[in-house]
This record gives sequence, structure tokens and C-alpha cells, in this order.
Amino acid sequence: MTNRWMISAAAAALIASPLAAQGNIESVCASFSKSEVGGRCAAVAQAVDAAQPQLGILLAGGNPTLGTASTGGVRLGILPRVSLTGRVNVVGARLPDIRDVRTSGGEVQTDEFSVPAPAVGANVSVGLTQGFSVAPMIGGFGAIDLLGSVTVLPLSLAGDDFGDNAYSWGAGARVGLVRESFVTPGVSLSLMYRDLGDVRFGEVCEGTEVVTSGNQSTCAAGGDFGELGFGLTNWSGRLAASKRLLGLGATLGVGYDQFDTDANFAFRAPGLGGTEQIYRFNDVTVDNDRWSAFLDLSYTVLVGSLVGEVGWMQGADAIAGFPSTSDFDPDQGTFFGSIGARLSL
Repeated sequence: MTNRWMISAAAAALIASPLAAQGNIESVCASFSKSEVGGRCAAVAQAVDAAQPQLGILLAGGNPTLGTASTGGVRLGILPRVSLTGRVNVVGARLPDIRDVRTSGGEVQTDEFSVPAPAVGANVSVGLTQGFSVAPMIGGFGAIDLLGSVTVLPLSLAGDDFGDNAYSWGAGARVGLVRESFVTPGVSLSLMYRDLGDVRFGEVCEGTEVVTSGNQSTCAAGGDFGELGFGLTNWSGRLAASKRLLGLGATLGVGYDQFDTDANFAFRAPGLGGTEQIYRFNDVTVDNDRWSAFLDLSYTVLVGSLVGEVGWMQGADAIAGFPSTSDFDPDQGTFFGSIGARLSL
């Protein structure tokens, strides 16, 4: 009996030992090797790695000022030029469905969970400097606009699988390369920083958890196969060009985003004696960068504009250990879009 107890304790210690290191999302599940526990860990870790940049582009969208890439310049007098935009962003979010899991031939498989995720926000740009002309009718070089944004993710409308609403703020600047005129398009380069509060998806234990060892626990109640939760910070750079003719305008741009997160996630897996265990990881580093492209079409009357935007963000390779037989393909890109109204004063 004593030997059997010692063997069980040693096995539990070996299983728990990898959980002490809360590292990078790319390697945190590697110590489980090719076991079923490792497959379950990789499936939820992949969901975290996929959700982060998609939420990031939901906040950032494409153009920081919908419908134009031209800097505002400065009015004659004391008041600067100001542009106010209300917008709704939508992302075709995709990730492994961590609410359920199946095992075939000893390999873990997940379905793809997809949902059109919305965000409601407002942007402001304030012309700080006029810039200067490099030739007749070619001006605005070096003009600077200050940029700001606030965004709400109405997660409570999406169902019980999500947490409370999340809020984001952002600030940055746009530098003019040339201001739009009769003969030239408007071209600018912008950089913004954004911060998003915590979001979550899934719940592995709908009751009380009892810690067994390290980062492992048991739960007598039901729950999802996995859960995730994180906030994020985002640096987004945009290079855009716009031109308007008879009230109709088009803006074309490319973007580069860096996303940073300290994430928490958990999953259920078979434990010793057939009892299902919950494994938890906290403060796991998630770093992603993505290229994107976007197109805005606008219609302007006097100082008001109606704008629609479509865009695409690249995907990425799967993290180590993610089951290739799962329906979700992380290498596919993500489509996003916006509709909004802009008032320029």
C-alpha cells in the first residue's frame, strides 16, 4: 500500500511540475509532449493565440480616421481643425471551440468556433500643425494630427460564454506626407497605442474548485472543456492614401500591428484514477504581430461623411502541439470591416 501511494504521489508530481513555469504561449504546453493532456493544452493555448490579434484588429480597425488619410491642418485663428467619427467595427472572429472537445485515435480534435464580433467606438483627430508646401498645390508635408479613440466591446450581448463588456482607449498621432488637393491624394503615416481591459471566453468549472496540487484542481460541477481570459495592448501603424472626387472618396492603406498580452487559461483533462483534472496557467506571455490591408469608400456632403471599410489581416502558423486534424486553421487570415459617420469642423 505504501509503495503504491509513493508511486501515485511521484506521478502526480511529474504531471504537476511543468505547470510551475508560466512561460510563452508558444512553449507552455511543450512539457506535456504528445499526450492527450498536451493536445488539450495546445488546443486552448491556440485559442488564446488566435483570439488575441483578432480582438486587437477589432479595436484598431484599418483607418484611424475613417474615410480619409489627409491631415486636417490648422484653421486660421485659434481653433484647430477637428474631426469626430462614430464607428462600428466588425471582425469575422475564428478560433478553436474550447467549449467542447473530442478524442479520435488518441488525438484531440476541436471544431472551429466563428462569430461576427462587434465593437462600438468613437475617434477624434485634432490638427496640431499645418506642415509646409514642397511645391505649388503640394502641401501638408510634416503636418501633425493628434489622434484619440474610445471603444466598447459589448460582450454581454454575445451570451453566457463571454464575460462582461470590455473597454478600450487609444492615443497617437498622424504625420502628413502630402495633403489632399485637386492634383494630389492625401498621404499620411499614423501610429496609435491602445489598451483593452480583460475579456474571457468559456468556463471550465461552474461550481467550486478544490486545489489538489500545484496548478491542478478538481470540480464536481460541470463546465466547458477550456476557458481563456486576457487584456491586451496594441501598437498599430498605418500608411494610407486617399482621394475624393465630387463627394465620392476612396482610401487605401496597409497596417502593421503588435499585440502583447499576459493571458490566463485553463482546461479539463483526464487525471489519476480516472478523475478529471483542471489545469490552470496564469500570466502566460502572448506576443503577435500582423500585417493588414484596408479599403475605405466614403460619400461627403459639406462637413459630413458616411464611410464603409473592408480589410484583411494575415494569419499565422499553429503553435507547437496544436492538433492538425482540428477544423480550425490558424494560417487563414481574418476579415474585418467598419461603418461610420465623420464630422469635420
